[in-house]
Amino acid sequence: MSLDARIPEMTEKELENLQANAERIIKTGAAKQKDEAERLLPLIADALVELRKNKLAAAAEKKVTRQKDMAASRARRIASRKAEAEAAAAPDEE
Repeated sequence: MSLDARIPEMTEKELENLQANAERIIKTGAAKQKDEAERLLPLIADALVELRKNKLAAAAEKKVTRQKDMAASRARRIASRKAEAEAAAAPDEE
């Protein structure tokens, strides 16, 4: 499997390491290595952007879910307090 085929499956840390290595090779590598590094850098950058975009979307979705859960919990707590207050205010039927 070629390196460019593995890029979409890499983690953010792996991509950052690969990007750093490619940038280093561009400065100090042999001609063939430089060509390969220059070819891979845009692919790595695109994969990092996509990964970070997905990460932000997941965080936003998690935030919305958490807010909905908190609102539901708050509504249950208010309803419970209201029921307790009504029960305490109602005259005993003894």
